[in-house]
Amino acid sequence: MKKLLAYKRLFRIEHALMLVVAVLFAEMLAADAFSLPLPSIEIILLSLSVPLFIEMGSFALNDYFDVETDRANKRGDRPIAAGEIGRNDALIASAACYVFGIAAAAPLPPTAFAIAIIFAALSILYNWKLKDIALAGNAYIAASMAIPFVFGNVVVSTAPYLPLLAIADVAFVAGLGREIIKSVEDVEGDTKHRNSKTLPALVGKSNAIFGAQACYALLVPLSFLPYYFGLPINTLSLGLVALTALSFAGMAVKASREPTGQTFQAIRKTSLLSLAAGLLGYAASLI
Repeated sequence: MKKLLAYKRLFRIEHALMLVVAVLFAEMLAADAFSLPLPSIEIILLSLSVPLFIEMGSFALNDYFDVETDRANKRGDRPIAAGEIGRNDALIASAACYVFGIAAAAPLPPTAFAIAIIFAALSILYNWKLKDIALAGNAYIAASMAIPFVFGNVVVSTAPYLPLLAIADVAFVAGLGREIIKSVEDVEGDTKHRNSKTLPALVGKSNAIFGAQACYALLVPLSFLPYYFGLPINTLSLGLVALTALSFAGMAVKASREPTGQTFQAIRKTSLLSLAAGLLGYAASLI
């Protein structure tokens, strides 16, 4: 059981499951918008397996490359750094996940398969080198949080559904702010052990934090953009999205007033919960 829990932390199952939910939601929304039947259960299950396995593989590879950085940053929650999983075992697990994810994408529409290949390759590039480049690594992670909505759309239809693209924009900006905060938290270890040139290493922590604040502030109006492009509105949907917008506004203020490591860690966790609430709000538009 202890080993299973260690692999759960290695794979960051909760993050992968959020991507699975995002893809399923996008498929349902696109099918409803275009009055199309949902794909067969086999295609749906394959489409959900793609983000699940590729994300798991990416996180395992991240820990493989970052073991010294994680030790320097005292990340006891990282199983390789904590000595719970061997480095080579994590690499094998990562490779297996990538193989499963890409194999699951093969029977899907060509555009969906191309997205899977591109993002699998980008995740490897990110873990190896891209994360050390200011904003480039942050932007990749933000894009990986946005692409499930596009991926789910193309599984159902080649025609883009504008509200889904707007939701992808929301996810991108939220992810960008969250990753900038993470780069501020990890700047010492990243700089020392990876010679990283992340945003806080180049412009300073306070300026990087301002960038994250700008992202969170932008999310207040941006959260309502999907409705502008035609997402159906009801009280429950609008209420949950408004709550999400207020949450991001609160995070922007808190980051300014209490710029401490404990605050940044709390903001990162809260931002995931806020994104989940926002996704639930958008999903409520189907009711």
